[in-house]
Amino acid sequence: MKGASVKIKYGIALLCMSFNICCLNSRDIKKIGYAIWYNETSLRKEQLAFWSEHESFPSFGIGHAIWFPEGVTSPFTEQFPLLCSYLEKNNVKLPLWLKKAKTTGAPWQSRIEFMQDTQKRAELIGLLSSTIDLQTRFMIERFEKRVPLLLKAVPPKKKKQVVENIRLLKSSLLGMYGLIDYLNFKGDGLNPQEEVHGYRWGLAQVLIDMPAGLTCDNVARAFSVSAAKRLLKLIENSYPSYARVKYLSGWMKRVNSYSDPEVFNQFSLK
Repeated sequence: MKGASVKIKYGIALLCMSFNICCLNSRDIKKIGYAIWYNETSLRKEQLAFWSEHESFPSFGIGHAIWFPEGVTSPFTEQFPLLCSYLEKNNVKLPLWLKKAKTTGAPWQSRIEFMQDTQKRAELIGLLSSTIDLQTRFMIERFEKRVPLLLKAVPPKKKKQVVENIRLLKSSLLGMYGLIDYLNFKGDGLNPQEEVHGYRWGLAQVLIDMPAGLTCDNVARAFSVSAAKRLLKLIENSYPSYARVKYLSGWMKRVNSYSDPEVFNQFSLK
């Protein structure tokens, strides 16, 4: 048993080391970024700065990273301030108001106020439409950092299987896109506040649900099916209102793209 444990730990170490942004060329990064942007807004620039009428906070960028207004709390994980810091670290100059606000909270208290602030929205859209590749790199690097934490959450009996399935997914651009997009889309599944009746639907749970014995030929389909099952169960758990059923069609279309080899052909790269 001790030898098996050492092998699993060694495999995890290799897995974490082997997934590196340097393995992707600039065109691959652009393909992943555009696919995620297509999933979120069908590549509409005006929705790079967006506030849904169903939410109490705005979302930004190709991945719709959320940003809480000052004083607003939520069980969801905020990402936009981290993205802003990442852009700064990569020599992107932020508008002065954004540089200040990223540490205090979004400067709007309502969707109406946000929609009326055309100047700040225009500045954000300009910033975000010019940094597609950096936003994609931010999401890829976020995935890299989450892998060790994801694996810690996996039951010991499943760990070797999950390591192998992540390795198989990472062996293709399609598989890497699925991993990165689902993490951005539904989170890692490690936040105890992001659950319904004890049920979670993040990347950790999707990976744990996948079967053993997969190959490069069927791992993307298995990942897609596992993600769909988790989301369907989430909708079922919203009883008695089934509030999330309005998202069913979009969710299924999105996770189906994880096994669609034509996913990168639905848009032209600029």
